[in-house]
Amino acid sequence: MDISYRKATPADIDLIVEYRIEFLEEFWGPQTGNSKEDFKKYFRNYLAKGFSENNFIFYLAYSGSTNAGIGGVIFREQPGNFKNPSGRVGYVLNMYTPTKFRRLGIGETILNKLIVDTKEMGITLMELHSTKDGVPLYEKNGFKIHPEPTYRKYLNS
Repeated sequence: MDISYRKATPADIDLIVEYRIEFLEEFWGPQTGNSKEDFKKYFRNYLAKGFSENNFIFYLAYSGSTNAGIGGVIFREQPGNFKNPSGRVGYVLNMYTPTKFRRLGIGETILNKLIVDTKEMGITLMELHSTKDGVPLYEKNGFKIHPEPTYRKYLNS
């Protein structure tokens, strides 16, 4: 199967939103009510701002004209530490391959393109959250589980 890759542009915002929804519903199940529409509106605005400020990179994969995968990295700055003094971090997100295109190396190719681009920007730390299915891909490509637990509190519940 011939797969091609390209960087996303602002013209791809709706496609990125749809991929994100497909991934989230596969992970959390179908959403009802206004939550999906609220998310679409927020995420479209987030992406438009991010493209204008050059705060992320997304890659898209295609088999012919069929969408075959996506992955992105957002760039953020936080206080540094001894291992990452600049505090600049590339956070990998939206790594998703539709079922019929899985196990073809698409996710790994996208991930490696993101790693190269992130390194070229001078960023020395990448992090992510992973589903169980994604763990082998990330470990194979040098990501290691970080020992600090993440605590989370949603303030709207």
